[in-house]
Amino acid sequence: MNNLPQKRGEKPSGKRPKVERHTFLRVGDKVLHKKYKSWGGGVVLETWSSELPGGSCFVRILFQDGKKRVFDNNFDSACCCYYTGITLLNRIEL
Repeated sequence: MNNLPQKRGEKPSGKRPKVERHTFLRVGDKVLHKKYKSWGGGVVLETWSSELPGGSCFVRILFQDGKKRVFDNNFDSACCCYYTGITLLNRIEL
C-alpha cells in the first residue's frame, strides 16, 4: 500500500521540464551562406525558442549587406539553417 502512486512522498514540482533542443548557432557566431555569397559574412545577433513542446527555434543573423535575416535554428528540423546552407565559420565565446 505504501508504494502506490498516490501515496508516494514525492511532491510535484510545479515547474515544467525544460524542453531540450539541439541548436546549431549561438549568439556571436560568425557564419556564411553557401548559396548567397553576395550577402557576405554574418554575425548571429539573437536566438530564441518556444517553451512549448514541438515549438520553433530561430536565429537572427546580420549579414554584411546590411540586412537581418531569420532562420530555423533547430538542428533536428529538416529546415534547419545548417541544411539550407549556413556555414559556421568560427564560434566566439561571449
